Amino acid sequence: MGGEASIRGLDVRVPMRLGTDGVDGLLERMRGSAFQGRRLGEAFDIWKRMIDGDCLIAVGLAGSMASAGMDPLVAWLVERGYVDVVVSTSANATEDVLEQRGVPFYQVDPDHVDDEDLWKRRLYRFYDHVVSAEAYDDMEYFLAGFFEHLAATWSGSTIPGVRFMHELGRWLDAQGLGGTIAATCFRHGVPLFVPAAPDGPLSESYRVARERGPVVDFFKDYEIALAIMNRFMTPGPGTAAIFFGGGVPKDFIQITATSVQAIRGHADACPHVAAIQITTDNTVFGGLGGAGVSTECISWGKESPAGLNVMVFA
Repeated sequence: MGGEASIRGLDVRVPMRLGTDGVDGLLERMRGSAFQGRRLGEAFDIWKRMIDGDCLIAVGLAGSMASAGMDPLVAWLVERGYVDVVVSTSANATEDVLEQRGVPFYQVDPDHVDDEDLWKRRLYRFYDHVVSAEAYDDMEYFLAGFFEHLAATWSGSTIPGVRFMHELGRWLDAQGLGGTIAATCFRHGVPLFVPAAPDGPLSESYRVARERGPVVDFFKDYEIALAIMNRFMTPGPGTAAIFFGGGVPKDFIQITATSVQAIRGHADACPHVAAIQITTDNTVFGGLGGAGVSTECISWGKESPAGLNVMVFA
């Protein structure tokens, strides 16, 4: 009958029975469920196929993941070689310093919290959790020490952003903060791009630093990213993208596909062969953060119509 392919499998849906095979088994069975649980199961399957294949895996980190305690999971992915390139917001690439320095976060009820009272008590709020304003400000002053270190050790007048983050990771590792995302990427040779580095704690760190060192060249960053992507994009082994949230990290990874196409000087698209996005954004608002990796992004040549693409709204 017409449209038969679109409803294939509904009559043999796998029941969601409890098992003893751990989280991975649960995620596999969720493919046979519905709604976002099904999407999450599909994302799990696609990510495994990315890891088992030869493609380059780039991950984009947006939202306040570090303050929510998700940074060890990112470090775990890097340590095990499950991602090859990391693109992050400035906050996620630096706020994990707080936890590594032993600074606690505290939960609050976001619907019944007095923000004026929090201000008086010197607590900064991240929706449903807070941190000491003094500890946060001290973290920014601590990172100012890196700018001063770089001023004393870097001989050039400019530095690519990805090298800046590499040196930050090296410095944090030497400070005993090896569990941070930057330090983990440094040790494992994984490029860490932070295209909007001033949009976060590093701006205040730069302001208070006694010596500021080289100018960070973010446009050079893009050249470096394109060189990496160009080596892998089709007809090479291919590139795959995983987006936690959207924002600048998603856009940075996505537009490499259109730029590589232009570099190669032909009309054939060079899309990512697979893409997963986990986001709270919505496609109807028109922002790139909610642009569907299995729909809208295909029109730009960023994802392949034959690719393994899934959006998880969670």
